[in-house]
Amino acid sequence: MIFLSFAIINSFSTRYVQVYTKTGKTWMPHRFWEFEVYKSNAIIRCILEFTTRQDHAGFGMELDLFGWGIDFKIYDHRHWDFENNCWEIYE
Repeated sequence: MIFLSFAIINSFSTRYVQVYTKTGKTWMPHRFWEFEVYKSNAIIRCILEFTTRQDHAGFGMELDLFGWGIDFKIYDHRHWDFENNCWEIYE
């Protein structure tokens, strides 16, 4: 897992309002994408994330500037089975 984060937020505010959200399936099996625009309490925020071998593993990026933010993710919709070290199989 790689997780990089930098943020300066307004600690006196709890604002979070979704403005636009769009999701869809990719051409790769079990992979989906999400895109979101929102209003938040962040003055500046940058988050980069890359995960493997965990639930909903994938790539994510968040950028906020002066209360407006965008979030983009590509992820695997499956859950990870830690006991067998593979994706869970549902019957």
